[in-house]
Amino acid sequence: MKTYELMTIAKASLTDQGAKDLSTQIQDLVKSFNGKIIKQDYWGKRKLAYEINRNTDGYYDVLTVELDSGALDKFKNKLSLLPDLLRYLVTAKS
Repeated sequence: MKTYELMTIAKASLTDQGAKDLSTQIQDLVKSFNGKIIKQDYWGKRKLAYEINRNTDGYYDVLTVELDSGALDKFKNKLSLLPDLLRYLVTAKS
């Protein structure tokens, strides 16, 4: 298992609770791939550096997770199917 940092940006049209529910959904997705949540850092609603799909704000969430590197591509595929997720970035931590 490798350690990754996952940053997500949810649509600003969600409520604060809706963004937290999406975060919970993403955490459940990590667990469905036999991963572990090491740390969560919910940043809340922030202004985006540039407009993404006509959105100027988004809800940021940063997770540190342990995930099997073989399952990473399938995990990213599942993330891309979430309709309320504007962007995500997965980086390997050393």
